[in-house]
Amino acid sequence: MKREIKRVVLVMTAILFTGAAALAQQSAPVEKPANAAAQDKKNGTGLVPPGVSLSPQMPGAGAPTSFLFPKASSKTLPNGLQVFVVTDSSEPAVAVRLVILSAGSIKDPVGMPGVAQMTASMLTQGTEKRSARDIAETIDFVGGSLEAGAGKDATNVTLDVVKKDLQTGFDLLSDVVLHPAFRSDELDRQRQQLLSSLTVQYSSPEYLASVVFSRAVYGSSPYGWPGEGTPETVKKLASKDLSDFHATNYAPNQAFLAFAGDITPEEAFATAEKYLGAWTKVEVATTAPLAPPASSGQHIWLIDKPDSVQTQIRAGKLGIRTGDPDFIPVVVMNRIFGGGYNSRLNTEVRINKGLTYGANSSFSPHRYTGTFVVDTFTRTEATVEATKLVVDLITKMSTGEVTPKEMDFARDYLAGVYPIQSETAEQVADRMLTVAAFNLPADYNNTYPEKIRSVTSAQVREMAQRYLSTKDMDLVLAGNIGAFREALKEEFPNAEYVEIPFDQVDVLSQDLRKPKEAEAAETPESMEKGKQILLAAAKAAGGDSLTSVATISMTDTGKLFQPGAELPLTVKWQVSYPNRSHGDVSLAGQNIVQSTDGMAAWILQGTEPHDATPWINEFERGISLFGGGWGLYREILAGKVEGRFIGEESFGGKKALGVAVKAQFGAIKLYFDSETHLLTAARYQSAGQQGPVENEQRWTDYRGVEGRQFAFTNSTTRDGAKFSESTVQDVVINPKLDDALFSKPALPAPK
Repeated sequence: MKREIKRVVLVMTAILFTGAAALAQQSAPVEKPANAAAQDKKNGTGLVPPGVSLSPQMPGAGAPTSFLFPKASSKTLPNGLQVFVVTDSSEPAVAVRLVILSAGSIKDPVGMPGVAQMTASMLTQGTEKRSARDIAETIDFVGGSLEAGAGKDATNVTLDVVKKDLQTGFDLLSDVVLHPAFRSDELDRQRQQLLSSLTVQYSSPEYLASVVFSRAVYGSSPYGWPGEGTPETVKKLASKDLSDFHATNYAPNQAFLAFAGDITPEEAFATAEKYLGAWTKVEVATTAPLAPPASSGQHIWLIDKPDSVQTQIRAGKLGIRTGDPDFIPVVVMNRIFGGGYNSRLNTEVRINKGLTYGANSSFSPHRYTGTFVVDTFTRTEATVEATKLVVDLITKMSTGEVTPKEMDFARDYLAGVYPIQSETAEQVADRMLTVAAFNLPADYNNTYPEKIRSVTSAQVREMAQRYLSTKDMDLVLAGNIGAFREALKEEFPNAEYVEIPFDQVDVLSQDLRKPKEAEAAETPESMEKGKQILLAAAKAAGGDSLTSVATISMTDTGKLFQPGAELPLTVKWQVSYPNRSHGDVSLAGQNIVQSTDGMAAWILQGTEPHDATPWINEFERGISLFGGGWGLYREILAGKVEGRFIGEESFGGKKALGVAVKAQFGAIKLYFDSETHLLTAARYQSAGQQGPVENEQRWTDYRGVEGRQFAFTNSTTRDGAKFSESTVQDVVINPKLDDALFSKPALPAPK
């Protein structure tokens, strides 16, 4: 990296000095000869005549030059380690890169982000036979570098040494990879350094906006967790966590090793075999992690820091993975939109409007998924203008209309800079491993410039239309929310809003909020207040008229969100209060019936019945909450249900009063709009395939139905990921229902 930065600086310096020399030839004062006055009179003064202006112009792109990425030799060791070698004897140095694809932060234990990254950081902090000081002094003595770190998809170990010291350097590399000690004293030192860094980061709106954006887009997918962990998880880290992660995930059969520089393939293969040949295979599950939830609608997350004078803005959505066939045309499309200083985004937001010092967009691809994000900031009073401009520019770009000039510049730049970024041994090694790790075509590096130049306007149009729709996207704004909240809602009236105080953000929680230190205790006062809130809600929904509702029939349509898929859903519900229901479900073309008679529950898939009685509480909860709580209100009005006031929360920017209720179906927390008193949200646990699942259900679009208020839309998230959304199409009050709907079929005997 240091050499790459140095090379870029040298290139930029050369360009600047060339430009300066040209200007000097035009305008710099020079010592005039003795006959200068006569010559000036004869030839002119050299001054620009009145009415004539000079303007600098960017020189046109030169003719494309041929590019040949060096061909690699490869070999797979008996333990599965894949080795790649590119020989370049122009300098007596060797760059070594080890990528362990099974040890990225997406493999962190659930609820404990930071393990992969700390494990990697600790590799160079001591082995079974070397201390951290021994390792540092040895590599420094030979003028080399040895580093390790973990990204989302892999752990990377890098070694840079001169040729004569390769054996010394590789002995160190193999020792830290195979025999790390994870000593407690070194862990404590690393922990304190990281906690100091995180303390600074968590006070920064810039950092928090980016972390919240990742969680908002990725949901409960491990790609959304902060790789370095949080202050809470870092404090919990123990040496055993690191040694367990190392033993489970550091696998040669999931690793790639690259040599680039002054070394022959035979020397490299022998070195790899000597030092890493004894690395034992580890069977590691290679299944893809939980897929991020599909985005639906505009969601705006407001992180309130009243003392901020600037607002950090992030806007985007899911993008593409590294190996996606769309990757190269997407790179060209993004270079036009926001991938450079003279891009559309930066030109409009910074140069033309003066709203920021910089605005950029990027596609950040990973092995299984990725994001698209616009990253900028502005002064508080310009927040709404800047946010709207960003969204408008994305919307405009989503049409895919680009000019020939934009296409030529993007292609020439990307194709032209690629060879410059592929010159050093380190760069060559990195590019080799990118191809291997992400299963890209073998000729990927060699043909990249050519493929960039072959991208057409039609392809860019297709990519923009496919990936840049602003209909479904997440926006995160961190700043003084009170200064622009209402104006923002006027500009984005259809968005769903979540507002969290800056010091209450918890990136590990389902709703990104820190849990309340303590709910209101169960006192006579909290019970009385809970009772009054519940009665007010029942009255707002229809009061005593709800007790005359014996049956309802309704049809709703919507979607069920599964990893990588949105399944169309239609259900006709027929409910007989207090505890009988029958649902005819059409899910992605499949017909399913689910029913309960209040004593047992069952599911019919085709003609085959399945006993669902162990989950009868799920049926009863659904009956109670239909329409925004009608079944529950019947119980409240009858004096059968009580609740305890637990405090206030904000949903969609509006205050809601919380009540903890113990109903027949189990415990649930209900939240009621403080103005309308109608049910806004509920939180509860349900049974999942792998244990309890945390749910949040929301109700909106209340409409009058025969003098009662009925919620026509509702949505549910499970463990922070969108699970379902539906809209009621029709409601019938007190229809005559056939008792046969609730007749229990003959169920197979339990096995």
